[in-house]
Amino acid sequence: MRSGVPDVPHGRGSPRARRARPGPPPAAGVRLHRCHVFDCDVALACLGAPLVPFGEIEVRLRLLDRRFSRFRPDSEISRLNRSNGTWCDISGEMYALLRHALNVAVASRGLINIAMLPRLLDAGYVESWTVHPPRQPAPAAAVLPEAPAAPVPPLTEVLELRRDRARLSPGHAVDVGGLAKGKWADDVLAWLGPDAAASLGGDVACHGPGPSGDGWPIALPTGETLLLKDGGVATSGVAKRRWGSDAHHLIDPRTGRPSRSDITRATVIATTGACADWVSSAMVVGGTAELSRLGARPDVLGWRLETGEDT
Repeated sequence: MRSGVPDVPHGRGSPRARRARPGPPPAAGVRLHRCHVFDCDVALACLGAPLVPFGEIEVRLRLLDRRFSRFRPDSEISRLNRSNGTWCDISGEMYALLRHALNVAVASRGLINIAMLPRLLDAGYVESWTVHPPRQPAPAAAVLPEAPAAPVPPLTEVLELRRDRARLSPGHAVDVGGLAKGKWADDVLAWLGPDAAASLGGDVACHGPGPSGDGWPIALPTGETLLLKDGGVATSGVAKRRWGSDAHHLIDPRTGRPSRSDITRATVIATTGACADWVSSAMVVGGTAELSRLGARPDVLGWRLETGEDT
C-alpha cells in the first residue's frame, strides 16, 4: 500500500501507528489484487480469501467510477450539476457522499468544499488527467493582471439535501471525486474481510493486525514502512497534478484559486481513510495557520508536512 510522504516529519505519535524498517515480503496467506480504477492505481489485500471476490470488488469500484465521475456526462454527479436549481432525484450512495461532503465542509470550516468545480474548470482542469492533461496557460498569461478573487460560497448555502433528492443553487456544480476515494477505501474493507487493507490511488484504509500481527505495512516513498491497525493514511499536495506555474487541482475555497499556502504536501494518519483524506487536503489548503486546529482532532493520529521552505 503506497502513500506519498514528505521528507520532513512533523506530528504526534500514535499507539496504533508506528514506523518499522522494511521487512520481508508479506507472510503466506495474504491475498493481493491490483487494478486501475478512478484514473489511479488500486491495491486490495486481505488475510485469507476476501468475503467478496476481488473481481466483484473491482466491478463495484468501476461502477462507482461511472456513476460519480464528473468527466462522464451520464454520471449521477453530472446529472445533478445539470439540474439548474431544480430538485434532482439521487441514489442512496449519492446521498451518503453528499452528506459526507456537507459534514466535511463544516468540520473543515470551509477549507474543503466540493462546490469548487467551476473554479477548477477555470483553472484548466476540464478533462480526465489520463485522457488529456489540463491546458497550459498561454505565454502571454504570465504578464496579464490576475483575475479578482472569486471565493466559493459555503457548501451549506448552495446544496440542499434530502434522503432521495438534492438541489444545487443555479450556477453551481460539485465534484466528489477527490473526497470520495477516502470514504470508499473504508467501505471496501467490509467487502474484503476483518483483516484487510485497501489503497485507492494512495487513499489507504486498513483494519486488523495484518500479516505480522503488528499492523498492515504501508510502504512510504522515503523507504520507511508504516505499520497501521484500524486506520487510514492519505497524502495531498500541489506537485503531482500540476500544470503551468501556479495551476494545480487543490482549490482554496476562500479565494477560488489554486492553493498557495505554506504547506505544499501533507500526509495524515487518522482513524479512518475518509478522515485522513479530507484532513490532509485541508492542511495543504489552510497552511500552518490551521495546523493546530486540524491536528488536535481526536480522529487525527499523526501527520507529516512538506512546506515551501523545504522545496
